[in-house]
Amino acid sequence: MTAVAAPTIEEAASALRRQLLPLPGVVAVSHVGNTIIVYVERPEDAAKVPSSYMGFPVVVKVVGRVTAL
Repeated sequence: MTAVAAPTIEEAASALRRQLLPLPGVVAVSHVGNTIIVYVERPEDAAKVPSSYMGFPVVVKVVGRVTAL
């Protein structure tokens, strides 16, 4: 039997980014240390975000609407 390596924080954040960014209200996904951070426009958008993903904790930050300068 071959052991399956646990995902890295980078792999988990990238996978969650691909899953969440197409959703309205999700602005960005990043990570700091071993925590994934999801940025959303409104508090109600936080309901779309899991509290953990691939074994890593997920924190939601409400940042409002983001526009390019």
